[in-house]
Amino acid sequence: MVDFSSAIAAQLAGRTVRCGILVRFDFPTGTKRVWNGHRVLRTSDDQLWYPLRVVSDISGLSQAVNGAAPPLDLTVSGVDPDFAAKVKGDRANWYNSVVIVHWQFFNEEWQVLDAPMPFRFAQLKTMSANRQWDDSGKRHVWTVTIRAEGPFINNRRPRHGFYTDSDQKARSPGDRFFDRVAGIEGKVVTWP
Repeated sequence: MVDFSSAIAAQLAGRTVRCGILVRFDFPTGTKRVWNGHRVLRTSDDQLWYPLRVVSDISGLSQAVNGAAPPLDLTVSGVDPDFAAKVKGDRANWYNSVVIVHWQFFNEEWQVLDAPMPFRFAQLKTMSANRQWDDSGKRHVWTVTIRAEGPFINNRRPRHGFYTDSDQKARSPGDRFFDRVAGIEGKVVTWP
């Protein structure tokens, strides 16, 4: 018998399975957990995730292909003033902090199925915060814009188009691996 997770078992049984996005920020001063819901969420691993009123936009969650390392861009509004103060404060409070995006599956009544499933890891590079009046004009709403980059963005090797002899010699002066690269451009090399 196959041991399916609760979310897969519910889907296979024809029941509705809902999905929420959870985002964990590991700041030097502590961990902040938020999600795109409207209430405090306790997950099956006994962690509390605090609601965001609106997740305006999340991009960069797609599968990276062809060696690309797309950044993770989040624009969230409705964040609490403490979080916004952290953004506006010292850069050391957040720069290079880890961001992990999770999927959380729920049943039709929004009850948690399984533990959160992490699917995107990145490090914070830029953050900005601004506030505006809400539609009623009675309170401020904070909006935070975040750019985080994945672990493959700062690899110390060049893109494939820049494998040149001079580039390689700058890395390893005695290396002759790319001596003949310039002469084989556009040629087909038959390998047994």
